[in-house]
Amino acid sequence: MSEFTFMVLGEKKVIFLRRLLLLVLFGACLWAGRNGGGGDFLVLRTCVIRAWSYDFSHVYLKNVSGPFFYPPSALVFFAPFAIPMNWSSAIICNLVFHSISFWVLWWGLRELIPGLYETTAFKRWGLCFLFAIAPVHLDFIGQNINLPLAALLILTERVRWKHSELNQFVAGFVSSIVSWIKIFPAFMTVTYFIQGGRSLRMGIVAGFFTGFLAPWIAFGREAGGLYRQFFETLLIYHDKNGITTNSALNFPGLIARWGEGVLPESLWKMLILGLPLIIAVVFFLSVWVLRSCRDNKTFRCGIWSMAMGLMVFLNSASRVDYFMFYLPAFALCAAEFLKQSLKEKVLFLASFAAMALTQQAMVGRDWNIALQHARIPVIGMGMLLFSLALLLKRHSQQTLFS
Repeated sequence: MSEFTFMVLGEKKVIFLRRLLLLVLFGACLWAGRNGGGGDFLVLRTCVIRAWSYDFSHVYLKNVSGPFFYPPSALVFFAPFAIPMNWSSAIICNLVFHSISFWVLWWGLRELIPGLYETTAFKRWGLCFLFAIAPVHLDFIGQNINLPLAALLILTERVRWKHSELNQFVAGFVSSIVSWIKIFPAFMTVTYFIQGGRSLRMGIVAGFFTGFLAPWIAFGREAGGLYRQFFETLLIYHDKNGITTNSALNFPGLIARWGEGVLPESLWKMLILGLPLIIAVVFFLSVWVLRSCRDNKTFRCGIWSMAMGLMVFLNSASRVDYFMFYLPAFALCAAEFLKQSLKEKVLFLASFAAMALTQQAMVGRDWNIALQHARIPVIGMGMLLFSLALLLKRHSQQTLFS
């Protein structure tokens, strides 16, 4: 908060208000996630119980509790879900789980984003608003697996910032394990492998083999059948998971929405596959070329935030519950807001409005559906990442030519 606020209210009252604000926000997230046993966690729990009961035929293809699209290693990593629970214990565990995820997200962003918690009130209240808007708190309401995955990736990055070889190994190991829970975080693992040193890469390799071998150790020869069923379900992922060109909020979905009926079918389908691949390759090459700038804290954080954003932006399965992974990009742009040029400020504020203010429960459902159908939130994602790219350009030039 500003010095004027300190003068009017006094330092103790300001600190009390800050803590009260965090407590209210924390309580709101807990209240949103109070129903233990819905969404992704229900599907995970059901399939983990079946797998550990050796009822493998009903894990993937014949699962009636909902589509299960996680690798077989997730059945091992979430083995505690098989422990019998009554209704009250399930709610307690759910609240504890959400509490840890919320704390890691808040603490991690505070630790990783340079200048985020300086005295400028805009930065603090902006971050509070980010946690309160529908795209983020929907992950609490829907018991979505993306919430703990985002927390794990933020925690991994925080560990990686400590330069000891053990921390680098652990960061690489955890990032690789997260990719064995859900596939799309492998984008972050590839970024780490390109950018990191020997210890980080060794951790990634160790995590890869751990994730691959875990089902074989736990289930023996049945793991082969689980892997086969897993790859079969990937082929029908979009149909079974209800993902259409109208519900997908990502760059491939934008191409599909604007290209269908306008461009020849073969061309727009080629663009859906080709353009995201080209963007990913250009990003990975940039990470490799500019790895000498990693000593610049803001630049390093920007590369990580960009990777988190592109991981979702280029993922053809991304919907509103994936917006959690844009938090670092938003937070970094907010922290750098006063240093940005007018063009960067306009881009950031416009992206904020397009992504945050056009989702459910913010301005009216009919209006939201129309905006989503026009892919306005996806345009906002692109504007945010472009604003972040301008920020990275500025800091890379300062580092290279200083």
